[in-house]
Amino acid sequence: MKRKRKSFVFKLAIAILILVLANNLIHALKKGAVSISIPEGANSVQISEVLKENGLIKSKSYFLARLFVSPYRGKLRYGTFKIDKNASLNSIFKTLAKDGAKKNTVSVTIPEGYSVEMIEDKLISLGLCTKAEFEAALLENYDYDFLSAIPNSRDIKYRLQGFLYPETYEFYADASAKTIIDTMLKEFEKQILPLNIKNNTLFDIVTKASMIEREAKIDSERAIIAGVIENRLKQNMRLQIDATVAYAVSDGRYDRSKIYYKDLEASSKYNTYKYKGLPAGPICCPAIKSIIAAKSPLLHKYLYYHTDTVKNDGSHIFTETFSQHTSTAK
Repeated sequence: MKRKRKSFVFKLAIAILILVLANNLIHALKKGAVSISIPEGANSVQISEVLKENGLIKSKSYFLARLFVSPYRGKLRYGTFKIDKNASLNSIFKTLAKDGAKKNTVSVTIPEGYSVEMIEDKLISLGLCTKAEFEAALLENYDYDFLSAIPNSRDIKYRLQGFLYPETYEFYADASAKTIIDTMLKEFEKQILPLNIKNNTLFDIVTKASMIEREAKIDSERAIIAGVIENRLKQNMRLQIDATVAYAVSDGRYDRSKIYYKDLEASSKYNTYKYKGLPAGPICCPAIKSIIAAKSPLLHKYLYYHTDTVKNDGSHIFTETFSQHTSTAK
């Protein structure tokens, strides 16, 4: 009986030893890191498949469920990763969100008063798009309510002129022209929503704001210039805004140092010296300060203004009559 008992104990000890050795062997085999590659553009399901194939997770559905409620949702990158074979799910999430390839980005500053044409030139110079790509993207459809305010007129050179908000943006180097434009439109929407501007007045307000943007060099004069525009419109006077002529004769790039008398006869519907009323549309993309001024112009009796050449600081002299205007311009 004792022999049988000793034999059983011995066999049990051998079995336990085998299990321990096997377990140690499994852990030894599991030690180390696995190198995996996540292709660019891979979604979370495809990422889970790569992890499963490499033995880093047991269940794709569990991985996806945990990812869905984790702070790493939508933040997993593409590229090559080294992940420990014993890594927890949280550790895997952290690695996939932190390491790998980081997309190259390009910082783009669109100054206040830039026109669509100038924005196009800047994006091309930074290698973000070609002229053909940008102009094709301008014709795409974008899902913003405020765009319904733009009239369908052949006189409008660029439908989105005035609506690509001037700001500093960070774009992926491989971003499409449509993505870039959509980002600028989204920023415009963000800026104007608090102003509660009705769609039936928005286009005219942005058009006025674009003239204010190009004319005003000092913030305090924006609302004053807006008032001059309103006063002249009420009296059925031509606006005679120099910036509209500059837009018309410079192909929208404002690269002419001077405006000549012959330019005042330019046949463009943007020329407010030749045609009464507002120009065909915005002449640049204005900042929110000019949009606010156009929406709430300062009440006064000024009908004229010109640059103050004495101060030479970009400010203007405002007058109520033409005789005052000519006398102060001397």
